[in-house]
Amino acid sequence: MKHTYQIMGMHCSGCTNKITQALSAIDGVTKVVVKLPDTATIEMQHHIELENFQQKLSALGDYQIFVPGSEDAIQALQQPTSQKPTVATTNKFMAGKYHCPMNCEGDKSYDQAGNCPVCGMSLEKAPGLMSSAIQYTCPMHPEVIKDQAGACPICGMDLVSMAADVEEENTTYLDLLKKFKIALLFTLPIFLIAMSEMLSNNPLYYIMHANKWNWVQLFLSLPVVFYATWMFFERAWLSIKTLNLNMFTLIGIGAGIAWLSSVFALLFPDFFPEQFRTHQGTVFVYFEAATVILTLVLLGQLLEARAHSQTSGAIKALLKLVPAIATIVKDGEEKEIPIDQIQKGDILRVKP
Repeated sequence: MKHTYQIMGMHCSGCTNKITQALSAIDGVTKVVVKLPDTATIEMQHHIELENFQQKLSALGDYQIFVPGSEDAIQALQQPTSQKPTVATTNKFMAGKYHCPMNCEGDKSYDQAGNCPVCGMSLEKAPGLMSSAIQYTCPMHPEVIKDQAGACPICGMDLVSMAADVEEENTTYLDLLKKFKIALLFTLPIFLIAMSEMLSNNPLYYIMHANKWNWVQLFLSLPVVFYATWMFFERAWLSIKTLNLNMFTLIGIGAGIAWLSSVFALLFPDFFPEQFRTHQGTVFVYFEAATVILTLVLLGQLLEARAHSQTSGAIKALLKLVPAIATIVKDGEEKEIPIDQIQKGDILRVKP
């Protein structure tokens, strides 16, 4: 028998892959086809209760499965937008933690930076509100540091918040920028050496034989492959291990085989027949193809990180408008507290 269900909470192909694998593992299920945005077709040997499917999905994340047109499905669709999970979720529980920008794992967050285990993209740090541990200092006497606002005990000037101008450095973008510069520095000469073979009277061959230039390309490619773009191969291997195939799988396999086959051609040229040889008697190598592809992909990652950095900067600018302290009314008295200490049920006074 075949049934069609509606699954809410999916955002990308990573979600569909996880859900397909989880539902396929249920006894009695013979085939599962999950399609974005919210459709799942399940073939089963016998009827399986909806609760069994929901139990599997709940273990994966914030996913819900319904029979299309059912009362539960209608209520879920009518749920207020503020209560639904969104792609860009920033709350006090996620603030300061790292999450996938594609929201592959829903609201799951990590304490340290790294790569998404589903799509391989670099995790981003969720901007947070201002810290509760706010300290104040004097503009004229920086050695004065107080836990509360007030006047400087030396000169009498108003103390200013030390957190006002603190900005976290975008380490991901700067790291990618450094790696891109290194990749470009070594890829350009490889590209020029390889393209010079198209010249009828190649001036490089007056300096060295073509085989030696191939060795030069190999040594120039080492920093590109094993440093600047090594993360692509790590992500490709992770995608293969987890069966979450993505673009890094294609990049890692394609560029890796091109580079390894070129190294093999240099070390064992007699293994190849005459059809694989150039006019100079050397075997064709593809160091320029591997390094150029990797460098261009790195450029794409750099531009993407820059766009994310600008978006994060806009969010931080909005968060700066949030006051760091609030006025709570308790037992008829007003008291200032940090905003992250506000509890449900507190009475706050919002002043003009």
